[in-house]
Amino acid sequence: MSHHSYKLKQTYIGQLKRGTDLLGGITDYIVKNKITIGEIRGLGAVSKAVVKYFNQNTEDYETITLDEHLEILSLYGNISIRDYDPFAHVHVTLGNRKGKAFGGHLAEGSIVYVAEIMIHEFEGIKIVRERDEKTGLYLWDYRKELIV
Repeated sequence: MSHHSYKLKQTYIGQLKRGTDLLGGITDYIVKNKITIGEIRGLGAVSKAVVKYFNQNTEDYETITLDEHLEILSLYGNISIRDYDPFAHVHVTLGNRKGKAFGGHLAEGSIVYVAEIMIHEFEGIKIVRERDEKTGLYLWDYRKELIV
């Protein structure tokens, strides 16, 4: 495992407006604020969710649409650089009214009912995502380090 040291630069805390696309709202915020490396956390609820599951056999994503009201039990992600822009890689665990949990890679199409988001921005070596030939995924590529 590669190891780099990071310092907390700033913490952003806020809410996304009802009706906003959850991933789109997070992405717009990090691009607007030029946050290039960080950690994302959140709680709240969505009126509809779209998540993706990476099928290791086909090496492709499968989309799962949950057209119901769900609680955001946990939202966690990281920020790095992909295609020269800040990129939010976010996973989410959601719960329905019976307490059943669903989860996956957050995709566009998840609609905010309420979302409280916390972003920790770090200073240090930026991490760039590049397509990994073995998996087809965009993974952190430490050979492409950029100094902040």
